[in-house]
Amino acid sequence: MNGLDRSADGNRRLREQCYVGWMTPTGAPPPEGKTEADVRAEHFAYLLDLERRGVLFAAGPFVDEAGVRHGAGMILLRVKTRAEAEAIAFAEPYTKAGMRRMMLTPWQRNEGTLDLRIRFMDGVIEVDGRTYALSVPESK
Repeated sequence: MNGLDRSADGNRRLREQCYVGWMTPTGAPPPEGKTEADVRAEHFAYLLDLERRGVLFAAGPFVDEAGVRHGAGMILLRVKTRAEAEAIAFAEPYTKAGMRRMMLTPWQRNEGTLDLRIRFMDGVIEVDGRTYALSVPESK
């Protein structure tokens, strides 16, 4: 369910249906004719496409403060149905190659914040207190 509804306390709340893809390594080698680097490049290109289409809410590995990995990672998808989530998650290159196992869990985002500011004059965007320079192409 996406949109506004009434919670038990009578307040209106925004809800967004998402799916969490839990990825775990299988230990399988890359498919015949591909290297680990090939699959990694396909993975990042795939995530970039999802991000640009507004489907990817977040993704990344499980890494602690010491830099130690714990499993593979997680992907959060903004989709309304499990069928959409499955089509996207199981096409993820590591999963498709059999190098990771994907488990999907439905998740409804109800709470939380995202602070976003665009400072046009400075040419920067601030997200949750971090500042990033905007790259603006030169006009011809």
